[in-house]
Amino acid sequence: MISVEEAQARILAAFKPTGTEVMDLAHLAGRVLAADVKAPSDQPPFPVSAMDGYAVRRSDGETPRKVIGSAPAGHPFKGAVGPGETVRIFTGGVIPKGADAIVIQEEVDIVGGDVQFNASALRPDFIRTAGLDFKAGDVLVPAGKRITPRDMALLAAGDITEAKVRRQPRVAIASIGDELSAPGSPRQPGGIAASTGYGLSAMISMWGGAPCDFGILPDTAQEIATVADADAELVVTLGGVSVGDHDLVQKALGTADFELDFWKVAMRPGKPLIFGRLGTTPILGMPGNPVSALVCAILFLRPAIDALLGIESSASGAPQRFQYGCRPITARLRHDLPANDGRQTYIRARLIHEGGDVWAEPFELQDSSMLSVLAKADALVVRVPNAPPADTGDRTDIIPLDGY
Repeated sequence: MISVEEAQARILAAFKPTGTEVMDLAHLAGRVLAADVKAPSDQPPFPVSAMDGYAVRRSDGETPRKVIGSAPAGHPFKGAVGPGETVRIFTGGVIPKGADAIVIQEEVDIVGGDVQFNASALRPDFIRTAGLDFKAGDVLVPAGKRITPRDMALLAAGDITEAKVRRQPRVAIASIGDELSAPGSPRQPGGIAASTGYGLSAMISMWGGAPCDFGILPDTAQEIATVADADAELVVTLGGVSVGDHDLVQKALGTADFELDFWKVAMRPGKPLIFGRLGTTPILGMPGNPVSALVCAILFLRPAIDALLGIESSASGAPQRFQYGCRPITARLRHDLPANDGRQTYIRARLIHEGGDVWAEPFELQDSSMLSVLAKADALVVRVPNAPPADTGDRTDIIPLDGY
């Protein structure tokens, strides 16, 4: 068996970013940029008022000012502010020529139609200078970043109408097993509903990939070998990868130009993991137990999709720029844990916020078939190989499951 870190490194080494396509602004959310997006102009493009009030000249001091016009947002005053004059201005209004300060409306008195105020009310800092937010040529969103809703607003503010993004990597999924049937379909004796593919498809979509479900394949080498025909950047099989008489993936793929990179990872859950190539297409063979498969997806499939999208992955050991990925953070243990054996272990746990800290409370039952426990969990507690016993209150690495 190889370590989790070595398995991640071997998988990451197999992928390069996909090609690119240009998408319009309305469809950029969640996509990953293939090139920096730079501002074509300053924002704001001209000085504007940050408050409702009066645009004035500081050099006039406290002298009363005659109101000569107004400057609502979108309707600039066409003249200039001269000595003893002021323009009524509103938030977002363009600063008139000659004005270099704002007096907010709460700090003025109107006497005989003139505006009066103390010198202390003069506020040049209430003027938003041209380019205060960003300047022409500034990078608004860098290449390799997944576009967030906040980025969407920023791109729109920069008058961006389209951007070059990575093409969504195609990921083919094949569930293997005579015991499986689609939810809602009649079950044969001893059969179960196929579940993992649905969770995996949702994960792939959330991570920026394009899932393609091959459906359920029976336990025959001939049927399993059909995954070699997938038009995808990555093929994922579910089940059929351990050492039983009916675990046929390696045998089936051996007839389809399959080159094995590794088999078995020193981890729990998820030991029987296969990685290799079908011709030029990488294939990731995941365990049949649903929790094992979904944990493996977090640890190995997400970094692979990140690599295909040109996102720097935490699994590579490189500095994390844009997201946690599967990079652990820490919490305090809610109760004791025994010493660990030689396999890296991922324990489902709920998170509790208490006393200004985050506590991880592992569930009592950790069977790899129990999706109900995974669905309730907020995090995976990470126990490194041969870790000594851990006491209540000890700090421990966790992988948050928000977004999974």
